[in-house]
Amino acid sequence: MIAAMRLYALLSLSALLLLAGCFNPVFAIIGMVTNFLTVLLLIADWLMTFNSKFITVTREVAARLSIGRLNEVSLTILNQGGDELVIRLKDDYPSNFKSDAEEFFVTVPKLSKLTIKYNVTPYRRGNYQFKKTHLRFLSSLKLFWRHIRFNNEEDVRVFNDLKMLNELSVKLSRSSELGEIKKRKRGAGTEFASLKEYQVGDDSRFIDWKATARRNHPVVRNYDVEHEQNMLVLVDAGRMMVSDLSGLTRFDHALNSALALALTGLARGDQVGIGIFAHKPICYLAPKRGKTQLKEMLELVFDVQAKTVEPDYLGVLTYFANQLKGRALLVVLTDVTDTTASESLLKGLGSLSPRHLPFCVTLRDKQIDELAQTKATTEEQIYRQVAALDLISSRELALATLSRKGCLTLDSPPELLTTQLIAHYLDVKARNQL
Repeated sequence: MIAAMRLYALLSLSALLLLAGCFNPVFAIIGMVTNFLTVLLLIADWLMTFNSKFITVTREVAARLSIGRLNEVSLTILNQGGDELVIRLKDDYPSNFKSDAEEFFVTVPKLSKLTIKYNVTPYRRGNYQFKKTHLRFLSSLKLFWRHIRFNNEEDVRVFNDLKMLNELSVKLSRSSELGEIKKRKRGAGTEFASLKEYQVGDDSRFIDWKATARRNHPVVRNYDVEHEQNMLVLVDAGRMMVSDLSGLTRFDHALNSALALALTGLARGDQVGIGIFAHKPICYLAPKRGKTQLKEMLELVFDVQAKTVEPDYLGVLTYFANQLKGRALLVVLTDVTDTTASESLLKGLGSLSPRHLPFCVTLRDKQIDELAQTKATTEEQIYRQVAALDLISSRELALATLSRKGCLTLDSPPELLTTQLIAHYLDVKARNQL
């Protein structure tokens, strides 16, 4: 039982009357009577207030939450008693989640239920638990709050951005872009299949001039659709990926985009695999196609975290490359600083190009770009601007070095990374670069 404001007011009045009794005995008598009446009211209020067994609270929350996203939680209060309830409610969500509501103050009519919704945002993947729900309801005479704890503990798992993957899945199945790709597949591809007579509507670029000269009428080449290709997406979980960037770690941003790329590749019929590494390989799923592949990826990586260790890029990339049977698009999501600090990465990616098509994807910090473009007036601002410009120049030099070694590159801010990465992948497919 917790005293309410009305009870505090009555007790304060009694105390003032008793204090005034020091000067006039009449006030002391009134104060004692007030005290006695307050106790009687409190007992009556206790007896009038119905049993807490008529109140129940249930929680509904998805078992799989998305990192960095608003995830809805529903609390349903059922009042089976004959009195209207004034309620204060607090849910014990995981301490490292961010919530848009800490406590609720509501009124629930008699013999009815009320559903309250709020959102939590997790910023780290892994296993978590919602614990008890705490409820206080005001007594009949509003003298005290009765406190109830509901043992409705519930385990949840925080995965990568599942909402983004679901939205992308719908877009891949419905978008006009994908429809155009499928439409092109009927008559255009990348592997020569046969010759046929030219018909109105055929692409003049596919005219076979030698065959046309022999037959004295236009002949075009007919191509088959390209066979599925192999793609292995690797995510760096070393020290460069530990720092936060736009709310999440660089590693989590990279992993979100890696899974989106994997989903796109699987939707295009490619065989897609994933690997995570730091100073050594952490986990690996061999490339294959099919709907279950993405689910296996999500389960494999959902609790992997970045580590403050220096990756052995040459050794790790060689290990993953040796796991592949044929030529593959090998996408590495990592970060670079300059050619000296990233020497191991440059060597590792450069060693892949004869056998595979390496694609280095890095996360660009837009705050560094803004700092480099800001008009500097003070000495400190000039120093920071020069440092930012030097960092940008060093990154560009490192990426240019990779390009000269036959490696594709993409340097993108986190909010554009997924979109730009998928666009680059589709361009690789369209150009048949693999």
